[in-house]
Amino acid sequence: MKRAFLMLVAACTPAASAGTGSGSSAGSGAISAQFEHDMLVRMHMHENFGMVRAIEHLLVRGKLDEAKQLARGISEAPDEPGAAAWATQAARVRDRAAAIVTATSLDDAIHGVARLGADCAACHVASGATPDLADTPRPPPDANDVAARMTRHRWATDRLWEALIAPSDDEWKAGLDVLAATPLPVSLLGKDKEPLAKKLQRTAETARTAKSAERAQVYGDLLSTCAACHTRGR
Repeated sequence: MKRAFLMLVAACTPAASAGTGSGSSAGSGAISAQFEHDMLVRMHMHENFGMVRAIEHLLVRGKLDEAKQLARGISEAPDEPGAAAWATQAARVRDRAAAIVTATSLDDAIHGVARLGADCAACHVASGATPDLADTPRPPPDANDVAARMTRHRWATDRLWEALIAPSDDEWKAGLDVLAATPLPVSLLGKDKEPLAKKLQRTAETARTAKSAERAQVYGDLLSTCAACHTRGR
């Protein structure tokens, strides 16, 4: 499927057939090989990032068993063709995914998926295939009710995720600015969730000074608090 997609893209690319003569043919061959390699790396990158986000979303909702099933797919994935130069980083990614599969608690798995995301990013930085982030959308409006606040929190975690994989200081700050907002009153949250909302705010505030190497741990801490709130009372 991947190769068929690449052939389709190559066929639609004018540069693939440009030029005449043996020199031009050799040059086109080199360009085509590089193009296919880059496309394979980028497709693999987007597939894995999508899988990691899906694992994260399941964990935040307390669905540990389902998340483990997806993590197992990453942990058992074969090496990609042409990726031998990054075999060490790829093996580390698989090890991180395997740690999620064997996690004995939701908290361990959540911190594991944060580390997995960071290692995926490190691998793609090493391969020269860092993700291209679109312009940051404006945060959703805050209507000071639970539904609006959850929408803003989802927006914020998207920004933190992008900061983790890009990396990006601006995205990190944007996400934390939203999470560090004053929590909703206890009358809206309930007494059981108010302490978690305050904990999320404190963690976001202290995370502003986190160094790049510390962000995976902080991201895991934030997600763990989110999961505790989402699963409270189940």
